[in-house]
Amino acid sequence: MVLASLLDKSKQLLLFLIPFIFGILGVFAFAPFSLKFLIIPSYSYLIYLVFFTADNGLFKKLTLWTLGHWGVGVSWIIVSVYYYGNIGYIASAIVYIIFLSLILIFAVAPLRLFKIDEKYHLSPHSLVYITSALILIELTRDFFFGGFPWLVPGTTGIDTLLSKALPIFGVSSASFIIYFIAALIAGYWNISRSKSVLIFFIASLLFLPFNIETTINPEDELKVKIVQPSIDNKIKQSIDKRYLIEKKLINLSKEDWNNPDLLIWPEAELPFAYKSREYFKLKEEIFLESTELVTGIWHFEGNSLFNSLVNIKNDEIYKKQHLVPFGEYIPLKTILNPLLNHFGAPISDITPGNSNQEPISIGKGIKLAPLICYDVVFANDVRKAVKSSNLIVNISNDSWFGRSLGPYQHLEISRIRALENNKWLVRATNDGFSAIINNKGTIVDIMVKGQKGSLNSIINTRNTMPIYALFGYYVPYFIAILYLLLTIGKHIWLKIRP
Repeated sequence: MVLASLLDKSKQLLLFLIPFIFGILGVFAFAPFSLKFLIIPSYSYLIYLVFFTADNGLFKKLTLWTLGHWGVGVSWIIVSVYYYGNIGYIASAIVYIIFLSLILIFAVAPLRLFKIDEKYHLSPHSLVYITSALILIELTRDFFFGGFPWLVPGTTGIDTLLSKALPIFGVSSASFIIYFIAALIAGYWNISRSKSVLIFFIASLLFLPFNIETTINPEDELKVKIVQPSIDNKIKQSIDKRYLIEKKLINLSKEDWNNPDLLIWPEAELPFAYKSREYFKLKEEIFLESTELVTGIWHFEGNSLFNSLVNIKNDEIYKKQHLVPFGEYIPLKTILNPLLNHFGAPISDITPGNSNQEPISIGKGIKLAPLICYDVVFANDVRKAVKSSNLIVNISNDSWFGRSLGPYQHLEISRIRALENNKWLVRATNDGFSAIINNKGTIVDIMVKGQKGSLNSIINTRNTMPIYALFGYYVPYFIAILYLLLTIGKHIWLKIRP
């Protein structure tokens, strides 16, 4: 009796853990692990739960899958709000629980809304329908509560055969393929498990390493220099030590000086505001000569505070559009602000920039598409900004994420943006990863996490405009929405017709 009871409890525990384990599997598909093929079984299990099984305990299993996939995959939120945000245990836990709840409600549970039949049969129609539902939900993550398009399955396509699709239809095209394969495996599971396993192994071939070489035209060369100062955030917050920051930035810039065309300092690195007395002093004293200095800086405009990027030479400025949830702004502000204030959580009050800002000019007729930190995550906004630019500059301060998964995932997303838009991307961060990424998404040079110093490189400023830059972003979503509308319309018609 005792043995039987223990076996029964073990079985229940295993059933409890299975959704959680499959959720975690998908995390290992992303950087820094990059076991890319694992994204398929993770989503196959999710699709199987929703579309190919009964509803018994569905919400509990979806919650457990969410805890595994999102709870572990974006665990850097805990690091950010607790270790670097000076927030107590309780407030940090509240923020994390709220975030995961929002993910469950808006990114996972809505799949159930598309289950229009009691049982899905394996057919091309059902596979495309399920794929379309997943793609549409992926799209909605660009918009709800400021947007959180993180852990997008198509991101795993970098450095693989799937990368061939990215300059055509963007990261969503890779997601579309992954969802379709996952749905095929899930559909076969009840029919022939051996076929499911075989399909998985064949599909894994899509994730074999694949890189595209690129060349630099001497006529389109641009010499760039990135500074990675690796300054502790506590020093930035200490008024009496702020003078050291500017000194350190200048000294690191002078190291291995090769008269670059473009010098880049990271996000919010200067210890003073745009057009302050200290700003104009730097503008007068800086040693730039023919070099253009682009840096992150805080900008006060009336009662608004902007996280900005400025070209020191010509004062052209860009204001960050997409603020980090729970870092730079609070979703559901009216509801959550009193709760977080009660537990002593500091509430940020940063204003987002508008969506129609112009590129930054840096001389020689070159324009750069400025992206600050979280901006690089939003594929369509990057696409629109890059169309009239020669290169992408992404400044960030990933030190807030410590040595968590966050900086690795952030770098991976930046590589996707470079490949989609066929543009070189220069990334400057406070303590890593700063990198030169070519137009094929390949890292040419990099400064790792915690490294202090500078990086000199030569990039190419002229590349052909890919199909994606014109209209490719919309194609997978248009197909998905059209197919869903037709399918749901047919279903309703069959229900109401005489």
